[in-house]
Amino acid sequence: MSARKLLFLATEDWFVGSHFMPLVRRAQADGFDVAVAARKSNGLDGVRVIDMPFARGSLSPPNLLKEAGAVRALLRAERPDIVHAIALKPIALAVLAGSQGAARAFALTGRGYLAVAPAPWARSAAEVLRLSLRRALSSERTSLVVENLADRVWVEGGQALPDARVVLMPGAGVDADAFKPAPEPPAPIVIGLAARLVWSKGVDLAVEAVRRLNAEGLDVRLHIAGAPDYDNPEGAREEELTRWRATPGVSLLGRVQDISGFWAGAHIACKPSRGGEGLPRSLLEAAACGRPIVTTDAPGCGDFVPDGVAGIVVPRGDVDALTEGLRKLVLNADLRSRMGAAARAHLIGGYTERHAADAASAGWARLLSV
Repeated sequence: MSARKLLFLATEDWFVGSHFMPLVRRAQADGFDVAVAARKSNGLDGVRVIDMPFARGSLSPPNLLKEAGAVRALLRAERPDIVHAIALKPIALAVLAGSQGAARAFALTGRGYLAVAPAPWARSAAEVLRLSLRRALSSERTSLVVENLADRVWVEGGQALPDARVVLMPGAGVDADAFKPAPEPPAPIVIGLAARLVWSKGVDLAVEAVRRLNAEGLDVRLHIAGAPDYDNPEGAREEELTRWRATPGVSLLGRVQDISGFWAGAHIACKPSRGGEGLPRSLLEAAACGRPIVTTDAPGCGDFVPDGVAGIVVPRGDVDALTEGLRKLVLNADLRSRMGAAARAHLIGGYTERHAADAASAGWARLLSV
């Protein structure tokens, strides 16, 4: 008897490699014949990658229909037992392509731009996608994989899904042995922010908060690890990047490979998200490294950080509150130490790669049982 086949559907193979290899390895350990269908760049060690003509930044209907046709042809050729679609666009393509006989896991890793964009077209697109996804989830051979409860509520739209058909994932999980606490670096105080340079991540809010703290006479630095995302309609443009670079104390480091070293060089982790997140991996990595976190009440961010224990949670878009939260930690080394230790303990308790792989594996087993 041939092995069951599990096909991961994503936009980019590097995204699977950076975030979801523990799930790929678990699927292989569970006995699946595993393949990844994505736009191929570097490939993945030990995994067959099927190059797909995906344009990550394009949401135009003609392009979506063309790509959905490619996914439909792929499913008919590969005949997987399970399709695990990762993130919003692959989910949309999987819905448009139809099941083609496969069970399907729709892994919603956040709603991104569609969750926060004020434009009427974005709200309309989000509602069309929600209705289509909810309709597809009426089948017992589908499941919804979410990283926060707000995304489940959004998909349900008042029509509750059976609990057995929903998998709550601890994000992508992290390897707590690879990300370990390090002693605080010497002064000045460094605030670390790891994110793509897009509006929803709130990088501009962190820049303004640090400008205010320095204007008060505090010697504070902001190190930003992340690159612009020019495919994203909310990506920071050159004029804004120039303003950030000109702000005293602010350093744009670009894409950082040694993220553990990045957090070792910081005293505080900051994630001033405006929304659209699933459960940000940067928060998990900072927590694993024992850094206290200042974040917002955006779904995924506020859900992960126990306010007043592992960090400080402030209202979205409130730069005054963000500045005050950062100030508390800048001025109190003991508080930073206590919250950093609590953040790592919280991470180890339920947000490691093993926790993520266990949740995914249980979801696949249910799909095969119906």
